[in-house]
Amino acid sequence: MTIKLIQTLIPYLPRYSEEGGESFGVKRTELIKQLINSGCTQEVAENTLAIVEVLFDTLATLNSDYLQRGEWRFVSFPAQLMALSVLTAMSDTHSKFFKQDFWNTTASSHYQKDEQRNVLKAVEKKRLAEHLTSAAEPIRYIHVAWSIIKCDGHILFHQREDTKKRHEQTAGDYGFVGGRVNQSDMAYFDGNMKEKLCTLQSDNVNAIQPALEETLKRELLEEVGLIYEKHYLFKLWRALKPYQQVQGAAQNHALTQYFFTIFSIELTLEGFFYLQKKVKEDERLVWFSLDDISEGKRKDDKRAYINAIYKDFDDDRSALKQELSELKSSFSANYLVNKKDFGVTLTANELNPLIAGKFGKESPLSMDVTAEQIGFLLGLGAHLRGFKISNLNKRIILHPYGWIEVIDDEELIGSLVKLSEKELEPLKVENKKDR
Repeated sequence: MTIKLIQTLIPYLPRYSEEGGESFGVKRTELIKQLINSGCTQEVAENTLAIVEVLFDTLATLNSDYLQRGEWRFVSFPAQLMALSVLTAMSDTHSKFFKQDFWNTTASSHYQKDEQRNVLKAVEKKRLAEHLTSAAEPIRYIHVAWSIIKCDGHILFHQREDTKKRHEQTAGDYGFVGGRVNQSDMAYFDGNMKEKLCTLQSDNVNAIQPALEETLKRELLEEVGLIYEKHYLFKLWRALKPYQQVQGAAQNHALTQYFFTIFSIELTLEGFFYLQKKVKEDERLVWFSLDDISEGKRKDDKRAYINAIYKDFDDDRSALKQELSELKSSFSANYLVNKKDFGVTLTANELNPLIAGKFGKESPLSMDVTAEQIGFLLGLGAHLRGFKISNLNKRIILHPYGWIEVIDDEELIGSLVKLSEKELEPLKVENKKDR
């Protein structure tokens, strides 16, 4: 019935000359009359025409001035061709704009996925650009949990997995560690799969909020290998204003509204050590300084893709930099006590190798330490002070805040463990897992 109605409508459509600019219009009432003559009711005829009219108006093929007066008139011959192309395809069961399996994603080729993205991207960008009130409605909603891991004034970034799939020259390569909520993060959800997917693909922030913490834990494990509670704890830092963009991973391209929630991370000592090692091993993990974030890129041209947070600060990047500078570091060496005008000095005097007190008034420390242990203390102290150490044992890894890690050297480990067990006040040698 629907196909027959469209076939009936086509011959009675208005026409526009291919040359010369002549045209004629057709009254809406006349088109409804022709549909009724084909055998349908008044209601069916009016509904059919209303749907086609909305379609043509959305495609901008009809002259809006005439349309307001109840008359269909094409704005040009190409507009007539566009309208006829769509209606002819709709009225012909053998006609398709795409292959039958064009939108298949499970077994489609990279070329086909690129084509899918190109079509969606072109349509959505036009829909956004031509909206009469600049308020196009999003058709895709994404809820994201981001993390801020801050160490030594730098923020950890992770290379986006879809960098090569987005084909956006202006988009950055690196984002905060984290990702979007998926249905596996919604174990708490009391509803069937239909209700879960509808909720996930909506702007219902309150319904999604319980999933954000699970998303954060999953993404930190997947992207960095950090395990909740063992390596870190977290707390809410900032929920960003909704952010819109025609964007998407791979072919999932559409006008998307993003809801970003950012958590600040507090690393345990074990998590801090693990992270130092992981960053050295994984080239996808990089540190951005606060100046890099303000500039949007590092000196090696690695670019930050955090437009949503820039937008949240109204593109005032100096304000963002200030906010991040005031954010507490993810790992604090709060066991280090700095007393004003107080210091410990390791001397070259074998009789009094250690002296401590106010500068200029130091006195010898009574410690039962060997020459080897004094050497260890010198090395640990030098590393803590940031001195460059030459000829470093290959089995020693230097970490920030004065920490060293010893790998596969039982003799050295044993000697250092014994040193950490000695009474060395006011010095302290801390030991973690005998490494």
